[in-house]
Amino acid sequence: MKFILKILLASLSALAAVAISSGSIVVNEVELNPAGDENEWVELFNTGEESVDIGRWSVTIEETLPSGGKWTGVITIPRNTSIEAGGYHVVEGEERWARGNNGTVLLRTESWELVDKTPLRSDEGDDDFSWSRYPNGVDTDTTSDWAFIRSTPGAENVLGVGI
Repeated sequence: MKFILKILLASLSALAAVAISSGSIVVNEVELNPAGDENEWVELFNTGEESVDIGRWSVTIEETLPSGGKWTGVITIPRNTSIEAGGYHVVEGEERWARGNNGTVLLRTESWELVDKTPLRSDEGDDDFSWSRYPNGVDTDTTSDWAFIRSTPGAENVLGVGI
């Protein structure tokens, strides 16, 4: 019985470690309507103190199309991809993707566990502004975490940059 209890406790400890490490990655910036013919992109940020392996995780963009329909695009992150503590990783959608300008972004682990999800965001501008967590990496699970500011892919989100 003690042996089974030890195995159970070790398994729970390992699951807790995964939850803690995956919880340090957030969707930090979302560009749903980039300028010109550029592709949509999503920036991930590691708010934790350790590197996190995000290989085989996925970023899903769920969009509402102007016609009222729904569209979903999935980006699978390549194996052996990590984000260092305080670091960024930008993933880009495909050129052929539909553009709805209104969407939600979901970040999931390889086992499809939800790590982070944005509120529904709208971007009608066709410019270099994006929805960004501000301050950088803040995650209180409220819409107030987000500001529509100048895009800074792969860098800290800053109010008033280049305006």
